[in-house]
Amino acid sequence: MEDSKLKLFKQRLFRLHIAAGITFSIIMYLAIFFGVFAIFLPYIQTWEKPSRYIEKVDITQIDYNDMVSKVLKDPNFPRDNIIINIPGRMGDPAVSISNRFVKPVVFNPITTEKLEDEDKTVTNLAEFLNQLHYGQPLKLIGRLSFGFVAVGTMVLVITGLILIYLFKFSYKAKNQQALFSTIHVKIFTWAFIPFLLITLTGAVMNVGLIGAGPMSKILTKGEANAIDGVVGSVLFPQNKPTKKENISATMLPLSELLKKANEVNPQLTFKQIRLINWGDVTAKAEFVGYNPYKPFLNGGIFNIPYVSFNIHTGELIENKKVLDNVFPVFVAEGLFFLHFLFGIDIFSRFLVAFVMALCGVAIGFGVMLWLEKKAKKFQGKVVFYHWMGKLSLATMIGVIPATAVLFVLQWSLPFDLEDRFLWQQGIFYNVWLFTLFWSFYRTNSYEASKEFFLIGGILFIVASIFHLISFNPMILTSNILAVDIALVLFGILLILIAIKLPKNRDEFKLFNKNQGK
Repeated sequence: MEDSKLKLFKQRLFRLHIAAGITFSIIMYLAIFFGVFAIFLPYIQTWEKPSRYIEKVDITQIDYNDMVSKVLKDPNFPRDNIIINIPGRMGDPAVSISNRFVKPVVFNPITTEKLEDEDKTVTNLAEFLNQLHYGQPLKLIGRLSFGFVAVGTMVLVITGLILIYLFKFSYKAKNQQALFSTIHVKIFTWAFIPFLLITLTGAVMNVGLIGAGPMSKILTKGEANAIDGVVGSVLFPQNKPTKKENISATMLPLSELLKKANEVNPQLTFKQIRLINWGDVTAKAEFVGYNPYKPFLNGGIFNIPYVSFNIHTGELIENKKVLDNVFPVFVAEGLFFLHFLFGIDIFSRFLVAFVMALCGVAIGFGVMLWLEKKAKKFQGKVVFYHWMGKLSLATMIGVIPATAVLFVLQWSLPFDLEDRFLWQQGIFYNVWLFTLFWSFYRTNSYEASKEFFLIGGILFIVASIFHLISFNPMILTSNILAVDIALVLFGILLILIAIKLPKNRDEFKLFNKNQGK
């Protein structure tokens, strides 16, 4: 009796896993696909903007005071709570001076001259890829959909782990179903921990933050309309405002104070300067940084270490260290660190991107396993006629050439074209939609897949070529050239997949048999 109950439990759990998997797979795959690009967002942001083709400079040798003076010549620019983004923050080599109420003013750190910052209507490629990652183009519906899919995916991971424990998988690829199952199970067996944690943070940001407002209002009986009103005093402790004395004073060079901040806390990598009461004897500069020796605990949203000085006298006011906070702040910071990867280097980003790309591959093979079981026989041959197969083909593989078109258009559309980025987005969506039509037109899904991989690979290489033709390679920094190299390598990989991919199911069966030998 116990055996029959266990068998029934296994069957129901397996069906639940399959039903949830096929329901959430497409959106989760898209979140991962665009998420891989979002991991390299700082580098793509620099690559897409010609105004950012600036050589690296020692941040302690920049004349920040001169740039602040130029900004404050504008009578409409606020005189208090000025924020200076230091070169290197989010990969941006320029100096950006802003206030929460005004548009940032961008400067060349070498010449201190104002730069013509590209408007979002001209270029916004990196941010658009990031928005596709969490469903922002569909506004609230998109964010909620992606958020609930993240919640459902956590259920998938948990049920999958239970199934792996209950079933003894042989991991022998004797046929298509066995091969797809082996790849799907093996990848998630090794990558489930980072996948689960990153998915959890995605669910918190999409569903959790959207629902935080109404929940805060309920908990406080209408007193607070946002989560800040409930936990803001803990997660975002505010310093007491420094009262102005309205006595004008000379300001010490911020570059010299930055050197002193390095001496006070040499472990910090400084990213930002906050100016309070500029021009007054009470003027204060907070040099905000990130401690790479204590990842997961600082540098993102909640726990931000800094060193502050009086700008007039150079007196040290405060040295806020990473561990000078409460435990809930560390938990919140660690949660979001996993998703935003604050301050980590390119090699760590590549490692995370590789793991997440493998998870995307595992999802794809999970869908193929389901489709293989649903495949129908026609005149003695097994043919994929299921509509889900065509939809999956267009969304999971068709998105590759569509995204490649985005990169090609970045350097083929003239920058003075009106609503340039709107054209770029429109062409992207139309190409993606065309891949759906082509998926139904091509009876052989293997053939359509080969075409999508091949075209996508060629277009990514073309995008890099167009970029290198547009600029003198000698003025391109290593970070910018790294994006071109990555696009070329990715394009070559896609072309190799297109060449190696079998033309039909029978050839795939023969290929699989030969690989087994």
